[in-house]
Amino acid sequence: MKKLIAIAAVASVLGGSAAWAGGAAAAPSIAPTCTRSQLGVRANGTNGAAGTIFGAWVFTNLTKRTCSLFGYPGMQLYGKAGRPFRTTVLRDLAPGPHVVTLAPGGSATFRSSYSDVSSGRSPCRMSTVAQITAPGAFTSLFIPAQLGPCRGVVHVSAVEPGAHHA
Repeated sequence: MKKLIAIAAVASVLGGSAAWAGGAAAAPSIAPTCTRSQLGVRANGTNGAAGTIFGAWVFTNLTKRTCSLFGYPGMQLYGKAGRPFRTTVLRDLAPGPHVVTLAPGGSATFRSSYSDVSSGRSPCRMSTVAQITAPGAFTSLFIPAQLGPCRGVVHVSAVEPGAHHA
């Protein structure tokens, strides 16, 4: 029995499969991580209530090759003068991370939320551009986006399959 467990563990690590009496257990095949050059991103609506603004952001695979995303995106906001302002991204919205495979033309959504309730006399800073980095990517996408997170705090979810609205 120990030998079968060891063989299954090695096969799993190497991406193979281990045959068991009564069936085969195959290791899942995961497509390569999506790169910035494979993806487009767009805002897919916002809504708000009681001082919290919710948003949805959709990555789309623009190539003819399947790729995958796993985890949370990065985000940096820029103001009117094109300068970045303090943006703190908290990875605490549902759903949590799981592998999302994007076929050519396929989409994945992540969600965001932030408070737009000022704690002082001045209004919360408004962005004009969002720099968004897909999970596992090393370079970012830039899109026009008006967000006004007070204190620069934005909460995000991990990516989930499909294109969803806020």
